[in-house]
Amino acid sequence: MAFLYLSIVTVMEKSLSLSQKVYLSMLVFIAWFTLIFQFYLHINSGAATKSELLIRFFSYFTIDSNLLVALCSTSILFFRSTLIASFFAKLHVISAIAVYIIVVALVYNVVLRFLWVLEGWSMVLNELLHVVVPIMFLIYWIYFVPKQQLQWKNIWLWLVFPLLYTVFVLVRGNFSGFYPYPFLNINELGLNKVLINCLVITLLFALLSALFVAIGKRKAKVNEGKLI
Repeated sequence: MAFLYLSIVTVMEKSLSLSQKVYLSMLVFIAWFTLIFQFYLHINSGAATKSELLIRFFSYFTIDSNLLVALCSTSILFFRSTLIASFFAKLHVISAIAVYIIVVALVYNVVLRFLWVLEGWSMVLNELLHVVVPIMFLIYWIYFVPKQQLQWKNIWLWLVFPLLYTVFVLVRGNFSGFYPYPFLNINELGLNKVLINCLVITLLFALLSALFVAIGKRKAKVNEGKLI
């Protein structure tokens, strides 16, 4: 019976329902609109040279996570027969991206929201990056992604990208003096405080990842009960 269920799920994953296509279309439009407009404002801000601003743009975990959402959603919607779509359609990949974008939302709305006062399009784009896109992708994961095959070992793999990102930011910041987030600024806080902050955020990634896996395993148990 379990084999039959997995076979049905596999067939379902090969095609998108109308509701899934409509939802992904909205998500793709909002994600790319936000990223492109934010890039335009950032690269023309005059805060540094164009080349430096380009590097800084992709030094934000917010941007990287939203970009992963955009690439994942676009490939699943428009390029399902390609290798990149096969990669992004993998359960552990979609789930990892969901974890990353929700961490973005949590850290911003709990820690960073009140540090800056934004107006106009900057305020709108900020809400799209930190609230709208994260919630939309979480909803997509909850309602459209079969998550029964998630494993506890996935958590370790999901931590690799945030770790590599942190190493990059700290190493580059040591030479450039630019840190995208105040809690990573070694010049202001000192190395020990930054390492403690990194540990706390790592725990957040791990706990949220464990929650996602637990949800998947709970879903699997419910489905097994239905098959008996």
